[in-house]
Amino acid sequence: MRLLLASLVLTLACASPAAAQITYGVKAGVNFANVSFDGDDVPSSSRVGVLAGAFATVPLTGWLSVQPEAIYTVKGASIDIFDIESDYIVDYVEVPVLARVPVRSNVYVAAGPSIAFRIRARSRTSFDGSTEEVDIADDVESLDVGIVGAAGFQMGRWAFDGRYTHGLSDTDADTSDNVKIRNRVFSVSAGFRF
Repeated sequence: MRLLLASLVLTLACASPAAAQITYGVKAGVNFANVSFDGDDVPSSSRVGVLAGAFATVPLTGWLSVQPEAIYTVKGASIDIFDIESDYIVDYVEVPVLARVPVRSNVYVAAGPSIAFRIRARSRTSFDGSTEEVDIADDVESLDVGIVGAAGFQMGRWAFDGRYTHGLSDTDADTSDNVKIRNRVFSVSAGFRF
């Protein structure tokens, strides 16, 4: 959390000379989300979720920009135990702050910290042709801290991005066992800069 706040303060402090060059945009895309279960052997596979949000690109030098974002993102996993299929689904508002470096004129790489605020969490289980959804917000921590690595390219006002978000936090609110659940998400998105 301190790293994220320090990044935001640095961005604002350095942005004023380049304020005329700050660009804003919106983006939408798809997550291929999974979780790691440390301390338990739970078979899981990735599930598809959505992402949508806004971003700003703040030039700091000729070769470095900062890109803060605010993204609605759906994470989780699909779990199949004893032929019972269950989806673990958590909706977040995620705030990554990425340092962005150009590789070529239209290609860039980016990396930085991210903090995600849980909006809701639920499990969706299918059996015997019916589906049951249960609210599990009390079982999922309200914050998730992670690191992001990304690469992308721009075509005019359009921006295309691929990234990996590696969750560092144990999102399992149950501290009575040794199980640790961490988010692992590959994302692809398209954005439009104004």
